[in-house]
Amino acid sequence: MRISFATANFYFLPFDETLEIIAEAGFQNIELDLFWEWNYWAMAQHLRDIPISNVIQSVHRSGLKITSIHDGGGVLSDHTSVAGYVNPQLDEYLDLLGYAPEYMVFHTPHTPGSWDADWWDNISGDILRALEPYRAFCSYLTLENMPHFDGFTVPLTTPEELRAFVNHNRLGVNFDTTHYAHMGVDIKGAACILDGTIHSVHLSDYAPDRAHVFVGEGELDLAGFVSLLDPTILDIVTLECSVSTADRSDMQMSHDEILSRMKQLRAKAVSLLGER
Repeated sequence: MRISFATANFYFLPFDETLEIIAEAGFQNIELDLFWEWNYWAMAQHLRDIPISNVIQSVHRSGLKITSIHDGGGVLSDHTSVAGYVNPQLDEYLDLLGYAPEYMVFHTPHTPGSWDADWWDNISGDILRALEPYRAFCSYLTLENMPHFDGFTVPLTTPEELRAFVNHNRLGVNFDTTHYAHMGVDIKGAACILDGTIHSVHLSDYAPDRAHVFVGEGELDLAGFVSLLDPTILDIVTLECSVSTADRSDMQMSHDEILSRMKQLRAKAVSLLGER
């Protein structure tokens, strides 16, 4: 199993330093998280105001390979329209990258307000049409399981609903361990329900009131979960987790401290997943 690292884990560091640390820690593959912002939500803030051509050049210089792209958006400001569902920067990234990522990760859409099942029935076709052009740019498209958000309607929150939707529409699942754990969903049970659909994973541990915990420092049975994954359709796992400890934030750590934790993380991931 190959191992990748999500760049947005270090959204608080300059992007070039992020790549430097990932490479120094021994990783070869990355999931490139695109900058996205909506009201009080943001992702990959270290890419804010950086020209996309500069981002791609930095990745090429680092020697790291982008195995996946995380679109990062998903909010529908207007529940009747899919405008803005796909990150507006995605097309330029794909044009400039020079090679096809193996897969892309999109969030299930979430929209302000409380809407009944008819809303999703009516909008889901437009979501699929927005995603359709990107099939040509990668091996497969995946939808990430998302948790509930206060004040928002989020579809496909149960493994059963997500499985039915992706199977019917020739999509894959990006299984986020923290998102299901945060909802109280057993990750091994969810993996069994989603068997045959999991094409990518955002792997992290989980503890009460702490999301995306360093692998092995939470309460999840990650070894049991990994044993249920189908290696014939899942070849790479992305680490989407903090390197913080229980009493020290990674934002307080020095470069060398972060690098040390990253080397520990890679060793844990190799032990858990194996690597070739």
